[in-house]
Amino acid sequence: MNDPVTLLLLQHLFPTWTIKRDAQGTWTAAGRTLISSSDVDGLLAKLHVADPDAVHQAVSLLKES
Repeated sequence: MNDPVTLLLLQHLFPTWTIKRDAQGTWTAAGRTLISSSDVDGLLAKLHVADPDAVHQAVSLLKES
């Protein structure tokens, strides 16, 4: 999946978080706290720690598709 599509998907799955990717390729999510990672997998891992309920909701949404 390419970065713009990944970004749109993450923004849809995590509506309470502001998720962006900067020009240097760093992924950030601002919500209850600010988290960042050099790759999307790392961002998802940190999101799971910061907001496990949001991750469970995102998984539920994906299972409905």
